Amino acid sequence: MAAAPPRPQSVAGLGTSNISELPVLVPCRQLVCPVCRACPQRTSMFMFRRRRAALVRSLLKARVRKKDDDEVRNLLMKKLNEGQLEDLLRAVETRGGTASCIIVDTSADPAFLTCRNWRWPDLDSPCQLKKLPVCRSSLAEPCCNPFHWSRLYSPESPPPPPYSRFSSERLKPEDRAPSESSQLELRGSLSTNGEEVHPGWCRLAYWELSMRVGRQFPVHNQSVNVFWNLPHGDGLSLRTLAANEPQPPSAVLKARDKIGKGVTLSKEDDGIWAFNRSDCPIFVNSPALDDPDSRFFLVYRVPPGHCLNIYNGSPRAPRCQSGPIDLNSVRISFAKGWGPKYSRQDITACPVWLEILMAPCR
Repeated sequence: MAAAPPRPQSVAGLGTSNISELPVLVPCRQLVCPVCRACPQRTSMFMFRRRRAALVRSLLKARVRKKDDDEVRNLLMKKLNEGQLEDLLRAVETRGGTASCIIVDTSADPAFLTCRNWRWPDLDSPCQLKKLPVCRSSLAEPCCNPFHWSRLYSPESPPPPPYSRFSSERLKPEDRAPSESSQLELRGSLSTNGEEVHPGWCRLAYWELSMRVGRQFPVHNQSVNVFWNLPHGDGLSLRTLAANEPQPPSAVLKARDKIGKGVTLSKEDDGIWAFNRSDCPIFVNSPALDDPDSRFFLVYRVPPGHCLNIYNGSPRAPRCQSGPIDLNSVRISFAKGWGPKYSRQDITACPVWLEILMAPCR
């Protein structure tokens, strides 16, 4: 008698003895499978939301204006994608270390929102902002990187003491800045030092105390960055000019460290603008900002992050001048002011400063 064929073994948990009737398990991609709970799409979506939430929390924590949370969330945060949130956080944490424009489509003014929340909590109006030359955005597609904007400094009211006013009558001829000397001297050793300079819309001369450092720098582009030393800086590196100079006094060394990102000079339709990009104030004296009815020169303190129209082509010499002065020269001192309330009576006593000689070259 023939032996009976072996009886199929049942598959535990499926209640069937026919292998062909087993369900085919397909890797889950779209729906949550009752067997495979670790859905790749679900995991990815969870990680995306967690990453976005972490970026938003970090940005809200870094604000200098600790109110209007709903305004920031609804009018700005919800409009930015994850990459834009990362760029904004990087800009805030590095204080402008990223040069990326952040374009956002919103009915609100994105630059005003970001600048008020991450730079100037007392900002009242978008009219107080001016875009830096480094920003390539347009009016139709505004940029909300707060470090692509500068705050307007208005010199309409007299600047406060101790750096407000000083009289040139108190200065000895040998103490005057080079551009305050006679035109004859400017053609010689004090300003050009006999060197040939290629024409541009201005020339830059870097000074430490009363000593000019390096050669003059002609500016041909519409804007130029003047800084101490930046790894990827585009413009005039003052450190390069000072590389072959003898060891300066300690006061100069300390002042050099404060230059940082320095200033950006931009030639625009309404004049020459100076954008203070350093972390310290700059002090500006310009014939275009002087009061012709005054007996004093004026020195303006421009805070970090602010900008000022320093020259509009209409210089106004004060009545106190006791000799020829250069009406097309602007002087900018980094970190240190000068005037009657300072031990530094003249700009040649300032540790580090910049002289801007406007065209035509003299």
